[in-house]
Amino acid sequence: MSNEQDKFNHSKRLLKDEAAIAKQLKIAKEFGIDHYLSQPHRLAKHHALDCGNSKCLICSREKVFKERTIQERRFSQREQYSLDKDPED
Repeated sequence: MSNEQDKFNHSKRLLKDEAAIAKQLKIAKEFGIDHYLSQPHRLAKHHALDCGNSKCLICSREKVFKERTIQERRFSQREQYSLDKDPED
């Protein structure tokens, strides 16, 4: 049986998916990519401007050149900053 919290979480998840699809559809319309208009749910887990090629130099630059992503760089900077500021001397 489902309770009220489960129903709320389910509706929240559906709303999040619909918002993400609407956002990507808006981007696709602005850039003139019309093949997503007939099947908008394809954008649920796919970005409108991503080509889908795993070896694409524009879309997958970090993976192809084995660079660190922005999140990894940010984490290492925070870690380095916290070690520099540590008063254990």
